[in-house]
Amino acid sequence: MKMHILKLSLVLAVLAAPLASKAQYSCSEYHKFNCERSGDKRFSLNGQSKSAMVQVGKETELNVIVYRGQDYRIVVCHDRKILGETLAIRLVEKVRVPVGPATADSTKRVYEEVEKVLWDNTEHDMVQEVEFSCTATKRIAIEVNAVGAEGRKGRKPEVDIACVGILIEHMPTPGLGF
Repeated sequence: MKMHILKLSLVLAVLAAPLASKAQYSCSEYHKFNCERSGDKRFSLNGQSKSAMVQVGKETELNVIVYRGQDYRIVVCHDRKILGETLAIRLVEKVRVPVGPATADSTKRVYEEVEKVLWDNTEHDMVQEVEFSCTATKRIAIEVNAVGAEGRKGRKPEVDIACVGILIEHMPTPGLGF
């Protein structure tokens, strides 16, 4: 009897391994298959696009570099059953600013990192995509926070982790006008 259980356990483990790797694979490329691409064929998929597992109520961020002379389109897609209908999304530039003047006894200046919010979807009807032209090369963070789906009768959902995809597309800024 023990031998049959051991064989069954081994068979189940062998069969489950590809399924587990498939689940990880699906989340790692979630943005490719679940985020809607632009209808404008001039946009190309940006290599900084990523997907990850996100927990309800925990903020996560993707740091990217946007380049001068490029138009960008950023779309966030997610598992709505677990993470809720919409996600809170912000584009934030992290800027180093000096803290106080350099003192006479120290030639080193002290800096701190300050967040400058460039765009916040809570101020734009919670839309899950944004397009913009970049006039200077910058390092920005795409911050995502999942509120979560409403639990049945006020209960916490059993699963509070799901896939989020951030699809980034870019194209050269078109020269318009005279």
